[in-house]
Amino acid sequence: MWNIDFEHAYDIRAGAAEEQIARFVMEWNAGLSVQEMDEIKGRQVNPFPKSSPFYDQYVPLDPAGWKLPRRNFPASYLELLKYSNGGEFQQGARLFQFFNTDDLREMNLAYELPEYMPSAVSFAMDGSGNHYMFDMRKAPTNGEYAILFAHSGNLGYEDCERVADSLPALCTETWELY
Repeated sequence: MWNIDFEHAYDIRAGAAEEQIARFVMEWNAGLSVQEMDEIKGRQVNPFPKSSPFYDQYVPLDPAGWKLPRRNFPASYLELLKYSNGGEFQQGARLFQFFNTDDLREMNLAYELPEYMPSAVSFAMDGSGNHYMFDMRKAPTNGEYAILFAHSGNLGYEDCERVADSLPALCTETWELY
């Protein structure tokens, strides 16, 4: 049971039912569908003008080899989804815009996380373009993953920051991250 009381619940939603959770756990990290790969490829645009010497060097991303982590979510995260399936909350200076069970996969693919941060899973944003992510590169410690914080415009392990040892720790601290 989720037992953290957020200071502000701006958008509390109906909790995910057991069936939703079971489907989510089974499907969130399935291989990419042809439709998903086509959507990702369709968003790839050469950022350089034709007059640029870099125009011919541009190579679009190929999502064919992308894989979402094959690890289980922490029980605390599944309990949060049962409490509110997505939503917006605040704890001190921290704003959380949690993805719901239907949006998490789509958001991770839209931000191309399997390309830039394989084994990271974004589960929320902070309202300023920063992602809260589970770091699934290593097995969980006591059932929890470290939490990373990275800006949408600069996704990569070398530029992110580890901000908590667990989801409950992230959601109980109140100090501003940036």
